[in-house]
Amino acid sequence: MHRSFCLLLIGLLMTFPVSAADSQVLSLDETARLAVAYQPQLDVYDHASAAAREAAIAEAQLPDPVLKLGAQSVPITGSDALRFDRDDMTMSTIGVMQEMVRPEKRQAAANRMQAESEQWRLERAAEVRQVIRDAKLAWIDAYETALRSTLYGRIAAELAAERKVASQKIATGAVATSEIFQLDTMLAGMNDRRIAAENASARARAQLSRWLGNAAFRPLPEALSDETEALMRSASPADISLENHPQLAVRRQAEQVASFEAQRARADRKPDWSWEVMYGHRLEDRADLVSFQIAVPLQLDQAKRQDRRLAEKLALTERARSVTLDQERQLRADLLAVRADSKAAQARLLEHEERLIPAARARLQLATAGYAAGTLPLSAVWEARRGAIDAENEHVMIEAELLRTAIRHEYLTGNTP
Repeated sequence: MHRSFCLLLIGLLMTFPVSAADSQVLSLDETARLAVAYQPQLDVYDHASAAAREAAIAEAQLPDPVLKLGAQSVPITGSDALRFDRDDMTMSTIGVMQEMVRPEKRQAAANRMQAESEQWRLERAAEVRQVIRDAKLAWIDAYETALRSTLYGRIAAELAAERKVASQKIATGAVATSEIFQLDTMLAGMNDRRIAAENASARARAQLSRWLGNAAFRPLPEALSDETEALMRSASPADISLENHPQLAVRRQAEQVASFEAQRARADRKPDWSWEVMYGHRLEDRADLVSFQIAVPLQLDQAKRQDRRLAEKLALTERARSVTLDQERQLRADLLAVRADSKAAQARLLEHEERLIPAARARLQLATAGYAAGTLPLSAVWEARRGAIDAENEHVMIEAELLRTAIRHEYLTGNTP
């Protein structure tokens, strides 16, 4: 039944065509390009920036004039109650009122919204760089776990084949039963590591799909490309300025927004004013009337109102500057940590390539030769092979870690190969 189910599953899969794009190898550079193109969250910043630009135009205008319609001095008691043609003071009115917001206040508000629009644009640039970093790191996770899964699968297959051959030699006495038990233990352990690696690989692909969608399940390269190796070499210890980092640009623009808020609060210390014109119509031979008035707010307690608002905005401006300074220090600390990690990873990789891996392979060759000569038991070969496997697996992990430091370095400095 199991065989029939497998055949049915294979038949179903063959009915779905696989496009050429789905079979192409997914490179690290293409991962960055697809990640940016796939993210709808980047549109949020575009819409917000456009909204702030539109708001800046509106803020620069005077408020809309107000049309006023009404009736004045209408009697409500006596025999003339609610009559419009009896009392000399009764009249129907129509008027216009306009609030005159000071130009400097309107300009400060417009500048504030324009600065916010630019801040949203810079936020998008910072988000793009973060998306590229996170997508590349997810690609490395998928690449590393795929390599480890392949390595464990290959070794498990070799051990299974050796176990089959060794079990046939028990009858001749060439292999002891205890050695078969040791091989079974090693094979079970390798299968366990293979299953864990396959699960980690599947989870890494799922995380990569957060950035790429279905493209995350395309084949990965069997080895690192020249571009990837160049990226690792780009993480040099040279002193590079972080002044152009998008996160710092966002923070500085936030300072601009806060400064325009303070500018508007400073303009509020001078009151706005409004004017109103009203025309009143009276019935019969009574004369129509026109009135005009100007209203000016009386800032009787400026020290506790307008001055406090200005002090609030100035404090928020200083807060924005402090956030910028803190962000710069954090980025510099991150850069120092990346360089330390890169230096350690390079040293470890060199140690593995020059000493540890050659020593593990030489040990395996000596154990194999000793077993062939009858001077060493078969378990010595398996133990030496386990050491070679561990060295190779550790090499993959260090190589992936070095690539991660290169990507973090690229995110911080903007340096690309």
